[in-house]
Amino acid sequence: MHKLLRALTTGTVAATVAATGLQGGTASASVAQASNKPIAITYAGFSSMNGLTPILNKLNKQYAGKYSFKSTAYPYNNYAALLSAAIAGGNTPDVFGASWTPSVYYAREGLELPIKPFLKAAAINSADFPSGMYGTPTLVNGVNYSIPLDAFGTAMFYNKALFKKAGLNPADPPKTGTQFVADALAMKKAGVKYPVIIGADKTTQDFLYPSLVYQFGGVMGDPKTCGALFDSKAGIAAATWEKNLTYKYKVAPTGPSVGEDLDEFGKGAVGMVMLPAINQGALLKDLGANLGVAPLPKVGTANDEDFVGQQYLWVFKTTVSTTPQGAKGVAILLKAIYGQELKTIATQNGIIPTYSPVLSAVKTMPFFAQQDYMVQKGRINPAIPNWGTVTGVPLYNNLDNVLLNKTSVSAGIHEAMVQTNELTATLPACSD
Repeated sequence: MHKLLRALTTGTVAATVAATGLQGGTASASVAQASNKPIAITYAGFSSMNGLTPILNKLNKQYAGKYSFKSTAYPYNNYAALLSAAIAGGNTPDVFGASWTPSVYYAREGLELPIKPFLKAAAINSADFPSGMYGTPTLVNGVNYSIPLDAFGTAMFYNKALFKKAGLNPADPPKTGTQFVADALAMKKAGVKYPVIIGADKTTQDFLYPSLVYQFGGVMGDPKTCGALFDSKAGIAAATWEKNLTYKYKVAPTGPSVGEDLDEFGKGAVGMVMLPAINQGALLKDLGANLGVAPLPKVGTANDEDFVGQQYLWVFKTTVSTTPQGAKGVAILLKAIYGQELKTIATQNGIIPTYSPVLSAVKTMPFFAQQDYMVQKGRINPAIPNWGTVTGVPLYNNLDNVLLNKTSVSAGIHEAMVQTNELTATLPACSD
């Protein structure tokens, strides 16, 4: 199927996209236009679709008879299967929005178009994206194929009321790992039920563990080889620090169930948690004025970076996007999304737009400065296909055993890397 699609587009994409299609040229009309039918530009993804419908309605009015803009929302839990079925059935959407690393898979398989010509046509300046989320970090075989849409960092949430109970200053959350432990011990002494809860499952560790690896100066993987690199001094230090909160300092309970860290914190029983900042909206409803939000303390010895959850957009090679007028329609859609939809997304659950011209839309949100700091200082997953989704499973299964004291840190992290490398070696985009 992939070879067929490549055969359909080889030799035409570069000329169409780089020259006429996105430079405002007057190349010959597409088949759709020749038959007096509007060109259908399709968008799909699992993002918040709030705000998108009125934008498409406006575009459909403005470009009536020329373009027809349509969108489809994919459920997060099976979006990959739905997208694969669409591609196999010849119904590939022109634009797709999802997490960063799935786009790497399709780019390495040759199914996407370079994004820069579309940005130029849409008057979107690539310099207006955080350097950690676009540019060198997102190169696939030396080319950028996708652009960030929105993001959320990994945060430290804390209960201001419990800080006061322990004699701590709620306006001064811990900025280092040492202070984090000291504050937790103070809350323990003051009788706080759970000074800290560290979720051992993938839901939490998918964000926290990579953040700590980066803080200790490590990396998660090598995009060139698809190889895992977290079985390192930094990877061991990250897991050890987490484990010590439970078994050395005894400020965190053993064996929390999936989601218990979020649930118990929301009930007001926990002093501090480390979670993806996308939870900010729900926690604000639960704790109100007692909710404190801060970037992760500098636990490691190298920096204070954090892992950034995110969503990207990319353009598939289709029979529409590889024509001059179809490519122009894609650029029109991207311009509308980045100019308008982001302002709506920005108000949903504390998600931060990654396009600086619309950042002003969220400056009145609670904790904006902290969120923006997380995104600007954060890192995305390495450019390895489906990293953190498919290939992340072995890591977080083994890390779970480490944090539950079922195995040693060194043995668990090593086994995680072995299993991860076995899995990535089976991916077509890594094994070709």
